[in-house]
Parts: sequence; C-alpha cells; structure tokens
Amino acid sequence: MINASGEFSPWLGVFETLRVINGVPLFVREHRAELARAMEVLGLKTEADFELARAGLPALSGRWRWIVTPDETFTFFTEEERPALEPVALTVSPVRVGSQNWDARFKTLSYLSHVQAGKAAPAAEAVLLNEHGHVASASRGNLFWRRGEQFFTPTHEAGCRCGVVRSFILSRQKVEEGHFPINDLLEADEIFLTNSIKGIVSINNVQGRSLDAFPGADALREQYGQAVAAQLKP
Repeated sequence: MINASGEFSPWLGVFETLRVINGVPLFVREHRAELARAMEVLGLKTEADFELARAGLPALSGRWRWIVTPDETFTFFTEEERPALEPVALTVSPVRVGSQNWDARFKTLSYLSHVQAGKAAPAAEAVLLNEHGHVASASRGNLFWRRGEQFFTPTHEAGCRCGVVRSFILSRQKVEEGHFPINDLLEADEIFLTNSIKGIVSINNVQGRSLDAFPGADALREQYGQAVAAQLKP
C-alpha cells in the first residue's frame, strides 16, 4: 500500500451540465453563475477559461459538462440526439434528502441520492421529499405545479437546486415558492419538471392519477423555445 499525502475527498466537487445545439452551448452566463455560487459554498476556486474551452466545442449537439474539484477543472462534451420531450410519469420516492444538505441544494459530485431515486423509481421520474416530508425536487430536475391559476415550486431552502431553467421560469411567471407537503403536489391540476438538457417536461401521470392538460407548461415551453432560438442566431 502506498501512503499518499492529502485528503481523499471524491465527493468534494461541483458540476454544471449545459445543453449544446450544433456547437452552441445554451445559457452559458447563467450556468457560470450557478457554478460560482456552488463553488463559493464548498470553498472551491478555479482559473479555468470556459470561453476558451467553448471555442473547442465541435459543431454537434449534446451535453457539455463542467467539473471543478480542489485539484483540477475540466470539461467534456458528449454527443447526443435531441432529448425526447414527451410527457412522463411521476412517482414518490422513498429516498429522502436533507433540506440543508449541500448535495441537495447544489450540483455536487455527491449525487448518489438523486441517482438512487431515479434508478429505483417504477416511473420515468421520481419526487424526492426532505426530512420534513416537504417536496424538494425530482430526481433529474426541479418541480413546478399548478392549481387553478396559481403556480408553485419548492423554495431552495426545501432542498432543491436553484437551476438555470427554474430561474428562467421564475423570471417570467408568477410562482409561489415555499415548503409544501406532498399532497399539494399530488392534487395539482398540472405538474412539470425542468432541467437544462430537456428544458420543460410535463407530467402525465402522478402516482397512478392521469393528467392530460398542460396549458401552463405549453406556454412556458414556447417562451423557453424562443429564448433558445435567440441564442442560436449567428
């Protein structure tokens, strides 16, 4: 066995994942701000030039991931087909997250709870609750729902990431942020989730209850699509 100096801390790192369309990464400034916020909390620093790395992206579509650890900063691109945007089913996971935990509130390399919830779910997506039984997030994104004309989403303090697409919606739609019990979500008229790869994805079934109308998400998807199109203009 070799004794090496330094602390073994594979969990100590943060990441951001950007969608890339034909070589153009989306919402770079917003992702950089999210990365900086997480780095500050974890005490990480980087001198990486992401604009220089951006110039090296191929003219392809996929995802571009940034990773910052105490020892290095690196990025890598993965070519992928355009993600499916069809509505998906949602179930409640038995996995819990801590409302104050870094791994719940930031995109850290300690991502196991969310992966576990997603892989163990009998549906395409899963809801994670925090230690108080309040809605925190989905396994692969943030959650929004509508009852009547009012939209809701968990507050960051409930254990969700701030998120680039989440912030986009909050800037364009009046939404009540708070600490919500699971029944508030299960009884919603409409539910959708957000992440940077898929954008806005509607839920068509929650715990066996069908949902077949998505007016709120449809309107926001149109706005989001317009914002994406504007970034792709030469």
